[in-house]
Parts: sequence; C-alpha cells; structure tokens
Amino acid sequence: MHRLQTIPVFLMVLCAGPALAAPSLPMLKTQGARWVDASGRPVVLRGCNLGNWLLIEMWMHNMRAEGIPDQYAMEEALARRFGQAAKEELLRTYRENYITARDFAIIRSFGMNVVRIPIWYRLLMDDDRPYEIRPHAWLDLDRAVDLAEAAGIYTIIDLHGAPGGQNPWHHCGRENRNELWGSEENQRRTVWIWRQIAAHYRGRTAVAAYDLLNEPYTAPEAELRDLVLRLYQAVREVDPDHIIVFPATPAGFEFYGRPADLGMTNVAFTCHFYPGFFGWGSPEPGVHLAWLGRGVLEWRDRVEAAGAPLLVGEMNVVLRTAGGPQMMRRAFDTYAGLGWATTMWSYKVFTREGDIGDGSWGMVTNPSGAGAPLVKADTWTSTRWDCTFADAPARRRTRFTAPGDGPTQVYVVIKAGAIEGRRLDVAVDNIGLTDEASGEQVIANGNFGDPRGWAQWRHAGSVVADYAFADGPSAGRGPCLRLTANGYANGGVYQKVALRGGRTYRLDGALKDLGSDEQAAWLEVYIHAAPPVDGQDYIGAPAPGSEIDLNTSTFDEIKRYFESFSTMDYVVYDELRTALTSQ
Repeated sequence: MHRLQTIPVFLMVLCAGPALAAPSLPMLKTQGARWVDASGRPVVLRGCNLGNWLLIEMWMHNMRAEGIPDQYAMEEALARRFGQAAKEELLRTYRENYITARDFAIIRSFGMNVVRIPIWYRLLMDDDRPYEIRPHAWLDLDRAVDLAEAAGIYTIIDLHGAPGGQNPWHHCGRENRNELWGSEENQRRTVWIWRQIAAHYRGRTAVAAYDLLNEPYTAPEAELRDLVLRLYQAVREVDPDHIIVFPATPAGFEFYGRPADLGMTNVAFTCHFYPGFFGWGSPEPGVHLAWLGRGVLEWRDRVEAAGAPLLVGEMNVVLRTAGGPQMMRRAFDTYAGLGWATTMWSYKVFTREGDIGDGSWGMVTNPSGAGAPLVKADTWTSTRWDCTFADAPARRRTRFTAPGDGPTQVYVVIKAGAIEGRRLDVAVDNIGLTDEASGEQVIANGNFGDPRGWAQWRHAGSVVADYAFADGPSAGRGPCLRLTANGYANGGVYQKVALRGGRTYRLDGALKDLGSDEQAAWLEVYIHAAPPVDGQDYIGAPAPGSEIDLNTSTFDEIKRYFESFSTMDYVVYDELRTALTSQ
C-alpha cells in the first residue's frame, strides 16, 4: 500500500475582523442575531461535525456491511455473531480510536474553532432501562469536550438520533422508524436525556451550545414546537447559561415565535444548507453562487427578524466541479459575514477507493489501496483539461512512500480509454518520479519523443500511442505521448522502475485533453507492484479496511481494524485546508 504520512499541523486565523475564540474558551451567549462572548464581542464560529463517531453512519465507512444500513442493525449483527459483551467491547474499541487528540490538532489546522458532536441517545440510555444513565455513559463525550478544549475548540452537543427516531432515515441510528412523533413516552425520554446532558455540562464553558434535535423534517410543526419548548424548559431547569439551539424545518423556524417575546434567553436556530443535493438543483457552481448571492439574503432577513443567531449545522459543496474548496471558503465567509456559526459535514469519511478523488464529504480520509490511480482526469469531471498532475481534475495524489524497507520494483502505468462509440484523444508529457531525499529521477524517457523505456498493453479495443506528438500540454516540453482511440478502448503504456522502500517519491507530469468526447474518456496514472497483462483491466486494490465484512470477518479482524483508526495514515484534503486558511 502507498502510505501517506499525516501532514504537519499548523494554525492560522481565517480572516481579519471578529476574532476566533481565544484558547481560554469563555462561555458564549447570544446577543440579538449574533454569537458573542461574555463581554459582548462577536465570535466567529467555524468548524465541522464529528460525524460517524458517537452515532455510526454506515455510508461513511469502507467496510462491507450487506444488510446493515445503520448502527442499530450493526449492533444487532455483532451481538448475534459474538454475544452482547463482545459487541460492547467492539463498540468501546471503535469509540476509543475513531477520534483522538491528533484529530483535534488537524481540525485546528484548518482554522476551525468549533466541532458539532452528533450523538445517539443510546450512548447515554438503554431502551430496556429508560431513565437510567448507562455505566460510563459520559466517557466518550467528556473526552471529546476535554480534547477539543485543549486544542482551543468549542463543542456543540447534537442529539442526532432521539428515542423513537425524529425522522425515518439511517442517520437517526435506525432507519424506517419515525416514532418520536405521536409518542408521549419517546418524547418524555428525550426530555429526560436533555435534562441529564444539561445537568452534566452546566458551567462547562467549552461547550458552546446544545443542539436539541437533528433534522426533525417529518414532524408536524405544532408538535415539534411543543416538544422543543419542553426541551428548552427542561434544560433551563438545571442549566441557566448555555445556548440552546432550536431546529428549523426546510420551511423555516417562524412557527416557534420570537424567543425574546416568549421570555427565552440564549436561543439560536439551526438550518442545514446543501445546494446541489437532495433535490436542490444540480451540483454546479451556479447553484451555489445563486444561493450565496441571493438565497442567503432572505434567510438573513428572517434571522434578523427572529432576533436570534443561526447555526448552519451542516453544509458541504463536496465536488470540485461545483466549486470545491474555493466555494467552501466562499460559503464559510458568507455565513461568517452574516454572523452565522457554521459546521461542515463532516470531519472524516472513509471510502472503498480511498483518497480525496474529485471531491469529498470530509476533511480527511483513508489512503487508497495498492495500485489505485494516483492521478486521474476524465471527461465526466471536466473537459478540455490542460494541467499538471498536481492540478488534475479528478484525482491528484503526487507524493507516496514506497512499500517495504529495501530495494523494490514497481510499474508506472499510463492508462487511457473511452466508452463505446466515443472518442479518446489525450496527451501526457514530462513524467517524472523523484526520490525526495536524494533527488534521483527513476523514470527513463519521461519526456518521450520515441518509445524507449516504455511498453504497451491492451485490455480492450485499440489505444494508439504516438510518442512524438508536437502539440502537447502547456506545461510540457517538446514532443509528448498522445493516446487516441475511437469506440470502446482501454489500454496504455507502462515502465518498470526501481525504488527504495520507505522513501518518499514525488510524481510529476502534465496532461491534456486534445478533444475527447464529453462524459466518455479517461486518463489515469498508476504505480503498482504488478505489471499490466494484455486482456486484463488494470485497477487498484480496494482501500485498507475494505476487506472487513461485518457479516463474515472474525471478532479479532474487526477489532484490529477499529484499533487502526487511531494510527492509520490520513489523506488530508490539503486544498480545502489551504482555501480555508489563506488570506
């Protein structure tokens, strides 16, 4: 496996004007439609969610889990296979290792000062023993608050999954269950849980707010209002100080009335904004720009009229083709300019492919498996690209550590192709693979001009290689390699090179789309221990962890994988970090 080392941490202030909260983390409060500190100074809260930690969402993993859509089903499967005590041991291992001190250091390096922590009610209370706090219930939540505070980061406690489920979706902890509404017993349990949380964290200044209920989008407004007002009262009975966040529906929050008119103090509202997803237009820059330019103005007026601040509890541009890191910066800045707090979804997401790819729901992810493409461009992501490997539109990993600790041989593979009936026409130039310690260049004839050092392979169709094409990438130099095909084709060229295990290498090069059909063609660069074989496709292995199957893997295999969370090398979304922290 090509492993990346965790990128060194650095701290930067996001912008001039209202400062990030000081490391001492004074108690926050609301003042009109603003988040302020005890002296009334505006505080800019920018951060992320710690999703998939204290409420597990299966889509955020690279494990196999057929028939296991949510945490409830996961726990049932583990208990059925290994017994209740072993299941609890696995969950304990998971929670101890998924988020640790290093994660808060990375979050801070993105210029962030707040995390929203989604929790499932069953972290604190068992269904068969309601109104009793579980043994060690506060262990993980307390650790989260302690670690965040040590890093100068506030926490927002988010009840992401309430008793009975406030919506029918998997992120409540159990899908196809929507039994908070119409159930006095489930609502009573929810009130009890919030009273326990408020009593436990009363006076804890590192806790910025209590986010009462995540996305109760199927609730009747009248019933939602009644429950939220009950929750407010329960919290205030034991905690007079913390900010309490009321959930909006997609239509808004006006049905609550103005908090000040109801005699309420330190109240905020929360909405989740996902332009380009979930029926809100398509994931393209225009949709985001329309929202950030005109759409937010309506919400600004509504927030000001309510006299209470806003928490954008979730948001993410995700795709580079929708604006990617630069659009994320624009969103964070727009919301901060309006006085809104923002926590993006989410900090960490694992995938079977690994790496950041053409976008990400997270700030860090797992490395790709052995042989996965380091560089990729395709005409689904964008057309007419003309760039270096470091700017490739779909995948752009240009540093990796050679496996092992001694001499090793790998293959540099350039693969291209097109779907049936469509045209491929791409070029590659100036390919280099450099030992960063010694400066040694290990690729022969990376500037082309002729086929010396390169061999061709074919999986399907016919990809024609021209090693002396003149009109190559702008970042190229002299003749280059042109790969063309008409109709379904998949193949390319490769070269065997010698590396030193444990050394870090830099992959350089340039690539250009010379006129391939839209949504039809691809160009990929691999480094892998195995050579291409005629008649076989060349694809990378799944990412580490993908071999874990919750239905078949042994207890020890699952536990070792959960333990690896705290030590695995991350791929950090450095472009996003740069966008969020640059002046």
